[in-house]
Amino acid sequence: LAEFSVTERMSWAETRQTTRKEDMAYSLLGIFDVCMPLIYGEGKDSALKRLREEIHKALKGTQREDFSVAFSLSNVSEVNHFVAREEELAEIHEKLSSEGRRRTVVIHGLGGIGKTQLTVTYAIRHKDSYSVIFWLNIKDEDSVKQSFARVAKQISRQHPLASQLGSVDAKGDLDEVVDAVKAWLSLPNNTRWLMIYDNYDNPKSPGNRHPAVVDIQKFLPESYQGSVIATTRSSQVKIGHAIHVGKLEDVSDSLEFLSSTSGREGLKNNPDAIRLTQELDGLPLALATAGAYLDQVTISVSDYLRLYKESWAKLQKTSPELSSYEDRTLYSTWQISFEHAERRNTLSAQLLRLWAYFDNQDVWFELLQHRDSEDPDWIRELIEDELSFHGAMQVLSDHSLVEVEKSSLELVESQGYSIHRCV
Repeated sequence: LAEFSVTERMSWAETRQTTRKEDMAYSLLGIFDVCMPLIYGEGKDSALKRLREEIHKALKGTQREDFSVAFSLSNVSEVNHFVAREEELAEIHEKLSSEGRRRTVVIHGLGGIGKTQLTVTYAIRHKDSYSVIFWLNIKDEDSVKQSFARVAKQISRQHPLASQLGSVDAKGDLDEVVDAVKAWLSLPNNTRWLMIYDNYDNPKSPGNRHPAVVDIQKFLPESYQGSVIATTRSSQVKIGHAIHVGKLEDVSDSLEFLSSTSGREGLKNNPDAIRLTQELDGLPLALATAGAYLDQVTISVSDYLRLYKESWAKLQKTSPELSSYEDRTLYSTWQISFEHAERRNTLSAQLLRLWAYFDNQDVWFELLQHRDSEDPDWIRELIEDELSFHGAMQVLSDHSLVEVEKSSLELVESQGYSIHRCV
């Protein structure tokens, strides 16, 4: 049994069915070779807490070094409203719990779709599965290095004798700080950490020539151990198991989200609320924006829907800030993705501008292919051949701005693409 970690042994009882809730903890006493009084009625959480305390006491007398650091997400926007996503949470947990020395999950999807909120929820729900969880902002190199400096301080506070960090000044050379933290994470018995790299939206790739491109490999510990989660808008990040986060498909989930963020009850059967959620098409950021506005302004849901259709840009500017989405708005979220796509392929940007004036449903090569001398040069270049068209679409797809419509493959000569209604 000593060959199995505490987390692995604790997981053996996760799916166990017991007559009394406390037995979820008591059934593990023999597995950990510890003793404690059986207090039926204290509840499962209390019993598990006492069990962990006894395990900790037992481990203190062994030679095994403790690498635990108190759980904290103080530098991350809190998640006040979270619905659905249970399948994604289960998939993350499964992939990070599977066999293998380094387990990596890449969560990708459209900006504002809820990738960060999903990751925060996972971290909180499974914090006891890890000795430490560190959160890093990897939107650019400066941000991720500053994140490593915060991590170094966290480690030093609880492990002042850590030799890897002893001679490093967290306010000095940040490259040295990064190397020191990576060295600490690479120690032989330090295997139960989780590193979260959030906002990896400008990844190093063959087609990305942005001056602020980031190579995540430079910031991963050298030893092949521990667990990693990366969130990104790009579908081209290939460092682990990819999980695509899509829109909220069930209207009832969108209605629950809108009701929670707006503080208004009874929206489940409200026809105007149903129409609004259909218009916002399951995008959490758009729903959160609408909910925050309805929470602070005394207008009806139908009036908000009317303003959304008539004065979208002005409505976005006057909407309250959202704590769960840092300082981002719906407009700034689209703008970031659009600018990244435009740098890679100007045809992609031109096509998206044109598309935004029309319906969000299928566009495919043959639909645009025609001969008109009055066409702008960029359209003629776009439909010169299928490779040009699909190349432009691929860039938009990489940034999750469009999706391949699988249903169209049997209906038209080539595959179609659709954009989210809010784009």
